[in-house]
Amino acid sequence: MRRDVFSKSAVPILVLIGIFFFPALAFQVHAEGTSQAVTLTLGDYRFDPDSIEVQSSQPVILTLINKDGITPHNFTLQDTAAGLDIDINVSAGSTSMVEFTPEKPGTYTFYCAKKLPFMKSHRARGMEGTLIVR
Repeated sequence: MRRDVFSKSAVPILVLIGIFFFPALAFQVHAEGTSQAVTLTLGDYRFDPDSIEVQSSQPVILTLINKDGITPHNFTLQDTAAGLDIDINVSAGSTSMVEFTPEKPGTYTFYCAKKLPFMKSHRARGMEGTLIVR
């Protein structure tokens, strides 16, 4: 008694599925594998680290952790020509994430734009850093 797992008519269909499905799967795994993960801690009117380096044309997943118990902060990085237009708030004691893709190599300044009335801004108090895109 002979049993065929696949009928002869199913083989061409499976071959076609393999031709189209597996390259798409490989591309998806490759694209996810190229994301650059960066974590910044915000607190005491500073970023830690205050300088980060990433590759151009590759997605960056930026995790922002605000260690201050009562002071809100934000992360501002704006240079639209380089594909950088980020302004994200991070409440006291919380974590936020943002994904972006820098398009152009260079050195860019990021900072906290928060300011209380009659006080110096967080940036003026030293809360800024550098993004280096290679």
